[in-house]
Amino acid sequence: MTVHTPLRADDVRRSYARWAGHYDFTFALFGRKYVKKIVHRLNDETHGCHVLDVGTGTGLSLPYFRPGLSVTGIDISEEMLARAAQRVRRKKLHNIAGLHVMDADNLQFEDATFDSVLATFVMSVVPNQSLVLSEIERITRPGGKVFLFNHFCADSRDKSLRALAERAMAPASRKVGFHSDFSRAHLSFANSAFRVIDEASFGPFDMFTLLTLQKAASEV
Repeated sequence: MTVHTPLRADDVRRSYARWAGHYDFTFALFGRKYVKKIVHRLNDETHGCHVLDVGTGTGLSLPYFRPGLSVTGIDISEEMLARAAQRVRRKKLHNIAGLHVMDADNLQFEDATFDSVLATFVMSVVPNQSLVLSEIERITRPGGKVFLFNHFCADSRDKSLRALAERAMAPASRKVGFHSDFSRAHLSFANSAFRVIDEASFGPFDMFTLLTLQKAASEV
């Protein structure tokens, strides 16, 4: 298994402050169409109306949430959220309840607040994935769903061009705030209330994965 040098929250903030102005163009090249599909799936599968978008960034996902949902977005970067707020105003997105500067590992919400949670490209940028998952579990209602969309690297034994590129890019990727060599094996749900109910691959070489989790219902 790949050993990671942990990312630091301050480094991530500085990185996203630097490239907030270029994020929309860069993201549109490889991820936007997949996020649209995933938000549409969340729209279909959400029972209730309260949704949290973790790592909402510049708000590229926000126009795709259906009317009738009450969507809250959080991000660690003020600069990214400023652009998200502009998007909300420009597109008159009345279902966006609020945008907040917040760490994903310290969510300022009451327990069981949200019916669904979306986290796109979050797990490979946060310093502590276990803590983030614990917080997401806490604020998700019993029976609620979580949609984790991320790039997971190829197996460490893989000698494909993709795998070699991911490992070669790892040092540089950390400097811009993410792990190109982040493995699916780093996410464990064994001791949580979540179970994986679906796992789907997207993109060229199946580079992106959507994990759909469901929190256990409360015992009667």
